[in-house]
Amino acid sequence: MSAATANAPPPVSRADLAQKARQAPVARFMLVGAIAAIVGGVLVVPSLMSQHPERSWWTYQANFVFWAGLAQAMVVFAATQKLAKGHWSGVIIRFAEAGVAFTTVAVLLFIGLFIGREYIFTWIHEPRPDVGWWLTPKWFFVRNGAILVLLSWLSWRFVRRDTAPDVRELASGEPVARLEDSGPIARDAAILVLAYAFGYSLLAFDLVMSLAHKWVSNLFGVFYFMGSFLAALMALAILSILLRRTMGLDGIYSKRQQHDLGKLCFGFTVFWAYLMWSQFLVIWYGNLPEETYFIFYRLTGAWRPVGTAVFFLVFLIPFIGLLGEKPKKFASTMVGFATLSLIGIWLERYLEVVPSINHGAGPAIGLPELGMALFFGGLFLLSWGWFAGRYPIISPRLAADALEREHH
Repeated sequence: MSAATANAPPPVSRADLAQKARQAPVARFMLVGAIAAIVGGVLVVPSLMSQHPERSWWTYQANFVFWAGLAQAMVVFAATQKLAKGHWSGVIIRFAEAGVAFTTVAVLLFIGLFIGREYIFTWIHEPRPDVGWWLTPKWFFVRNGAILVLLSWLSWRFVRRDTAPDVRELASGEPVARLEDSGPIARDAAILVLAYAFGYSLLAFDLVMSLAHKWVSNLFGVFYFMGSFLAALMALAILSILLRRTMGLDGIYSKRQQHDLGKLCFGFTVFWAYLMWSQFLVIWYGNLPEETYFIFYRLTGAWRPVGTAVFFLVFLIPFIGLLGEKPKKFASTMVGFATLSLIGIWLERYLEVVPSINHGAGPAIGLPELGMALFFGGLFLLSWGWFAGRYPIISPRLAADALEREHH
C-alpha cells in the first residue's frame, strides 16, 4: 500500500453523500443573490429613467452576453463530462448543471434587449444592405429568441434526465446504478453540445459582431462560446471551493479533483490565447481596413488600458499563476486566479460590445456598469439557489463512483 493511499481519508458512504445532497446552502445563495440584484437595480434604475439611458443599455448588452454564455457553458461542461466519461467530476457535476436555471432567466432578460434595441443596435437606425434581410428587427429577435429558448429546453431536458436517478434514490432510500439511463443521458448531452456550438456562434454574430459596421470574423463565434466555456470553468472552480467549505465536503471534494479542474482552467486559458492569436494574426496579415479597425481601435487610444487589462487578466496572470501544481490545489490561489479571469472575461465582453455603439467615446466604468453587473450576478445566484433547493446538489451515484475510483 502506498503512503498516499494509507494516508487517504476513509471512503464516504453512499448514505452520507445522499445526506450532503440535501444540504445545499440555498438560503445563503438566495440572500446574497437578492441583495446583489436589489443593490444593482437601485444603482441602475436612475440611469435607465434619465434622459440619456443609453450607457445603461450598453452595459446591459455586455452583461447579457457574459452571464448568458457563462450559465449555458456550465451546463455544457456537464454534458462534455458525460460524453468524455469524466468520472472525476462526479462530485461537482451538479454544481455546473445548476446553471440551467439561469438559461430560463436569460430568455426573460432577452426581452430587455428588445426594449432597449434603439440604444443598442445601431443597424436599426443605419440599415445595412450588405446583409439584406438578416438584420431586420423582427427576424433578428425571433431568431435569437428561438435559439435561447431551444438551448434552454435542451439544457433542461439533459439535466432533468441526469438528475432523475438521484431524485429516485433520495425519495426511496435505495441506491441506483451508476449507469442508469446512461444511454439517453449521453444522447441528450451530445445534442446539447452541438446545439451550443451552433447556437452561440449565431448569437455571437448577431449580438456582438452586428454592432460593428462591416466587421467580419468567421472565427468570432468559436472565440465567444469557448471564452464563455472558460468563464464557466473558472466560476465552477470558485463555486466548488466555496461549497466545500459551506457544505463540509472536505472528504468529498478532494485536492485531486480540484487539481483536475485547475488543469482544465489552465488548458482553456491557453486555448483562449490561441484563438485570440489565430484571429489577430489573420486580420493583421490580411491588412483589410474593414477587419483591422475593430482590433486596433481596442488596442490603441482610450481603449488601450481595457484591452491590456483583458490580456493580463484572462491570459498572462492565470497562465503564470496556474502553471504549477500547488497553485491549483491551494484554495486561495485557485479562487484568486479564477476571480481575476472572470473579471477579465467580463471586461472582454464590455470591450467587444461598447466601443462599437458608444459613438467614439472612451470607456466609462462606474456605477451603471457596477450596478448592472450586480443585478445580473444576483439573478444568477438566485437561480442557482432555486435549482439547489429543488434538485440534489450532489449526485450520490456519480460522487460515489468518483470517490471509489480516486481511492483505487
